[in-house]
Amino acid sequence: MSILGKFDGRRYFTNSASSFWLNEDFDTRFKRGDSVDYTKLAATQRAIANFVNIVTGKPIPVIFQSADSSYTNGESVVIGTKLDDKNFDPAVGLALHEGSHIALTDFNMFKGGILANTKMAKIVQLNGYDPEMSMSHSDFVTIKNLLNWIEDRRIDFHIYTTAPGYRMYYEAMYDKYFNDKVIDKALRENEKTDESWDDYMFHVINLTNPNRNLQALKALQDIWNVIDLRNIQRLENTEQALLIACQVYKLIKDAVAEAEAEQQANKQDESQDESQPQDGTGNGGEGNDEDKSEDSDDDSESVSSLSPVERAKLEKAIERQRDFLEGENKKTGKLTKSQASIVNAVRESGTEVRQVATNESGTADFVDAIVIKKLTPGIIASMPQMFESYSEDYVSGKRSLDENQHAAKSILRNDAAVTKGIVLGKILGRKLQLRNANRTLKTTRLQAGKIDRRLISQLGFDNANVFHRIVTDRYKNYFIHISIDASGSMSGDKFRNSITSAVAVAQAAAMTTGIRVQISLRGTDSTIGGKERAVTIYAYDSAHDKLSKIRNYFKYLSVFGCTPEGIAFKSIEQDIKRDAKGDECIFVNYSDGYPTNVSGCAYQYDGVGFTRRVINGFRELGINVVSYFITCSYGGDSCSDTFRRMYGVDSKFIDPKNMNDVARTLNSKFLELAQ
Repeated sequence: MSILGKFDGRRYFTNSASSFWLNEDFDTRFKRGDSVDYTKLAATQRAIANFVNIVTGKPIPVIFQSADSSYTNGESVVIGTKLDDKNFDPAVGLALHEGSHIALTDFNMFKGGILANTKMAKIVQLNGYDPEMSMSHSDFVTIKNLLNWIEDRRIDFHIYTTAPGYRMYYEAMYDKYFNDKVIDKALRENEKTDESWDDYMFHVINLTNPNRNLQALKALQDIWNVIDLRNIQRLENTEQALLIACQVYKLIKDAVAEAEAEQQANKQDESQDESQPQDGTGNGGEGNDEDKSEDSDDDSESVSSLSPVERAKLEKAIERQRDFLEGENKKTGKLTKSQASIVNAVRESGTEVRQVATNESGTADFVDAIVIKKLTPGIIASMPQMFESYSEDYVSGKRSLDENQHAAKSILRNDAAVTKGIVLGKILGRKLQLRNANRTLKTTRLQAGKIDRRLISQLGFDNANVFHRIVTDRYKNYFIHISIDASGSMSGDKFRNSITSAVAVAQAAAMTTGIRVQISLRGTDSTIGGKERAVTIYAYDSAHDKLSKIRNYFKYLSVFGCTPEGIAFKSIEQDIKRDAKGDECIFVNYSDGYPTNVSGCAYQYDGVGFTRRVINGFRELGINVVSYFITCSYGGDSCSDTFRRMYGVDSKFIDPKNMNDVARTLNSKFLELAQ
């Protein structure tokens, strides 16, 4: 197939415009049974928001419709959650359309409550369309609807021409709301041809349809000429579009009034005719039969070429168009308040679903891995399965920590582990303080460099070696990523000791120069996607987080799920390489475990072998590894043997609470890399 897709006689199209930016394995089935995949919803929301922001040049919020959604036109774009293959591209197009309104439309036109008190009404009056201020509310509604349609054409043309890459989304939107087959047939068969407001609005709304008939109504040609769609770009703002809407309103008003006057005159003529004596002597008279036949034809509706089913479809299509025009599109699919809160939290944390190939070739057997890029209060509150019990209540301020509360005891123990880590970190920091010292070497009596003033007097004795050079030797910058096994087997002291050690490294790094530290946790979860998947949470990054984040949020950390090891590592591999920015990179691992299977892995998946391959891949990318073994309580010596198989010479069997051991292993790695 051509990259353009297939041609339908009017334009090229593909099955999905989003196929150009979505991963091939991305699908829009956000709900599986009773489970909602919040990560995919959030990713889609973020992608659509990026589209809107690119097109408009403004950070316009894109939110999902929820049961309690309330928003102000001109401030946000609301989309539905039913984003399957049929509705996805139209939803993107609608979001772009609404975002363009926010960027290009003057919403001050409609502020003021009652339409008669708005800026729009004042412009109408000042331009002579309502000199006596006698227009009714329905008159202003009609003008507003005409303005909406003309303004739609103005802003859509602007985006269509300035951002051609988004045309397919607009075309999908127009196909859904305007290019209905029953609309096409109604236009071809000259339906809706009474000189009435409703029929005029039907034909005006569908002037973009190739099946339009400008002769269907008396004033339609004049309306077409006034709007001048081929030169719609001449309208530079909403006020200019309003003046065109006023002209169209007057043309329709005059045409409808003329038709009503003619109809009234015809009724009077008929009434007079009926009062006159009739020729003929019987009901069977030829003349009477003809008159009756003509009268019958005049009084009855013209025969429609549409079937009853088609007429019903036509009315629904017209209703969709009317809703679109009035900005009251019925969004498909809603979120509850709690669901909306989760989606917002996931989006704000930068959560992504990434594909990890678990086979050796890296070309098949992909499994999902969730990466939460930022630990936020919203994540803690929305995903309680990953944090200590009732953390959401404490972080939101609904409860205060009390040592007498049973639910708070684990959090308080975590808090103590963090405090201990900070104390030990200051000890470790002093052991790494030598990194702050620069080594300086001054070399004198050189033939080039800076003049050594103490040797200037020797120039008179034909001695040219009066220069010096100072060389300052600084330590390399380091990027340290600490990954903590947060699987269930790490619960209790093992997990807290790991937290203490990681916090100590972060505290020590803050006391030195040139060391950036990230801390992440890894486990598995099934509640945010309906199936168990590897999850990695970025809990701290010294590049943009203060140490206060550790004090405030690390007390809520907890174990969750199984041990995804290699899958979790692989999902953040490129993050680590990118964040290192060319500095020496050290990956520090805390683990007790034996990698477990993860949903979606092939039957032959070997967690140990896969983890070993990922770690070897780290080394090939220039990522240095230090792996601390946390005593295993269920496998004895086999656990330590498995650990060596995965991490090789980088396996470290130490007490993670012993800062002397941690300092020794880290300094050893620093010295190794300094060679």
